[in-house]
Amino acid sequence: MNIPATDDTAPSVMAQGLGIPHAYHQPLPLPFTLPTRLYGGMLLVWLLRPALQRRFPLHLGQRDVYLKFLAWCTAMGRRQYALLRSIDAWNEELMRPMALPPIKGCPWQESYTVGMYLAGITRSRYWHGQLLGNRTMRHRAARWYFREGRLLMGLNHCPPWQQAALEQGFSCPQSFVQQLLLPKDHRHPEGPARIQQAVEDIVQCWGQAECVGPPKPPACQPDSSSPKASRLLATGLPVISHRLYWLAREIQQRLSNQQPDMAQIHRMVAPLNTAASQAIRPAQRGYLGTRPFGVNLIGYARGELGIGEDIRTVARSLQEAGVPFSIVNVEPGADVSQGDTSAEHWITDRFDYAINLFCMTGIEMARMTAERGFGWLEGHYNIGLWPWELPEWPQPWQHTFSLVDELWGISPYTAKAYAKAPVPVVPMPLPVDISDHLIRKDRAAWGLPEDAYLFVFSFDMNSTLARKNPVAVVKAFLQAFAEQPQKRVGLVIKVSHLKQRHPDWKTLSRLIKKDDRIHLIKGELRKSEVLSLYKSCDCFVSLHRAEGFGRGLAEAQLLGLEIIATGYSGNMVFCADNDTRTVDYRLIEVGPGEYFYGDGQHWADPDILQAARFMRQCAESPRIPRCDLVRFSTQYCGKIYRTRLEAVANEVLTGL
Repeated sequence: MNIPATDDTAPSVMAQGLGIPHAYHQPLPLPFTLPTRLYGGMLLVWLLRPALQRRFPLHLGQRDVYLKFLAWCTAMGRRQYALLRSIDAWNEELMRPMALPPIKGCPWQESYTVGMYLAGITRSRYWHGQLLGNRTMRHRAARWYFREGRLLMGLNHCPPWQQAALEQGFSCPQSFVQQLLLPKDHRHPEGPARIQQAVEDIVQCWGQAECVGPPKPPACQPDSSSPKASRLLATGLPVISHRLYWLAREIQQRLSNQQPDMAQIHRMVAPLNTAASQAIRPAQRGYLGTRPFGVNLIGYARGELGIGEDIRTVARSLQEAGVPFSIVNVEPGADVSQGDTSAEHWITDRFDYAINLFCMTGIEMARMTAERGFGWLEGHYNIGLWPWELPEWPQPWQHTFSLVDELWGISPYTAKAYAKAPVPVVPMPLPVDISDHLIRKDRAAWGLPEDAYLFVFSFDMNSTLARKNPVAVVKAFLQAFAEQPQKRVGLVIKVSHLKQRHPDWKTLSRLIKKDDRIHLIKGELRKSEVLSLYKSCDCFVSLHRAEGFGRGLAEAQLLGLEIIATGYSGNMVFCADNDTRTVDYRLIEVGPGEYFYGDGQHWADPDILQAARFMRQCAESPRIPRCDLVRFSTQYCGKIYRTRLEAVANEVLTGL
């Protein structure tokens, strides 16, 4: 992604200079003591990664699981997420001394930091009893830490107490360095020199820390309270036998396969949400600096997907309105085509302007903030143009409101979903621009019948099939025309990023094969090709369960197609007139796994029989629909954007 890295050594984000850390920098309450506290940013990472939720089932409330997750955050999480490295209080805790049980002949006895201990747990495959009682494992963990681990984790300094402990454990710096060498280092001409360089700070200070006494904070003591554990540790043996270890691991694996339910997630996230709701947001901190008025657009500028089109059309709207802007591109992932270069001339890697406008989901903004740190937020007024399709923003993610100063809803429906946000929520129109993409390809080029009335629906399997609901479109077509095999009609189904093995696709594929008038077009097309396909058809049908806006519907309306659409959610901002055949629906619960954190919410189940009647009406009595072009234009949207941005500049950026 083309986003400049932030300085990991910079101080944490503070509110108004009062020393109040961001919610992700605050410790979370736990019913037990760990070597360090657990912080909000760690829970954010856990929420972002279902694999971590299975591996470390924190929702079970077990201390051992939390300890292992804390170890993962130390050894692995700090490498992947700048946010974790920016938690000053945690950095300090990781460099405290760790009082380990004594092992005869261990030169590392007094020099272990808490960070070394936690990283060592991962090196021993999360069998922390080995690290406590096995001299070889303790040596291997310490060797890895000084060879490369401390640099990888961003803990590459040696506090005075640790320097003194190393000098107590080793007779000279050469002896210390020798303990770090591996056979492969001696086989390589520069091997020993590389290791010497890795600990040069320690070697150069050797002999200057004799008078420093290492404190032993009680909170850093490992859990060895039982008499049996104490005896085993005293003898230098593993805390538990191999048999018991593998039995415990098997039980833990079974527990890990239990996904947390929403109630468990709610309980876990409640303290983080509370902390986030009390956080003072960037615009209130008074450090916006002297950046000029304008907008840094952040999003998928090259991505060939709906949210990529959002940032490109917003950019054209700002250009129409004369608002200075640039685009910082974000890569959406390897499974999303990135062939759109229409915004290339606006892309930069700088955040020159006072206002950031994030054209991405709130979840994705949180993920990228975890990866990159707060550097891209600091000193800017941050606006989230967050698409969302369900009626409410999920409770476990309400802490993400602390990342923005304002939210723009891409429709009144979406704006209402953010009703609980402690920041201003402003409904904004979303521009739809097809002027630069129109090309003509006749039906023959697509292999479509020339004399049939054609319905069309397009969807991307990177979205959820349950929400897009293409099965309902095919069922409605079959209901409408299955008993009229000679009727000159057809249904075009366009699918991107096809996943042949997906269970939902197998269901849809079986339905498509029931009528040879259903035409399947697979693959990732350029925007101009998609619009050409729409233009080759007569009616766009969307029996979706929920849409934040419905860009495909809006584009079809601009192209002059008839519209059949579910009469629910964000598309109703432009589908409420008489020219759109809106399909009735009943509200149903979102099924398990059908939408990201959708448990407990509702969406539409469209009436397939009514949709079938509408299809027959369209085929028998085609009409030319009316379309209000103004509400989609970049000129219209640009004026509204400029008005709001100037209000922000006057009321917030200048302190008026």
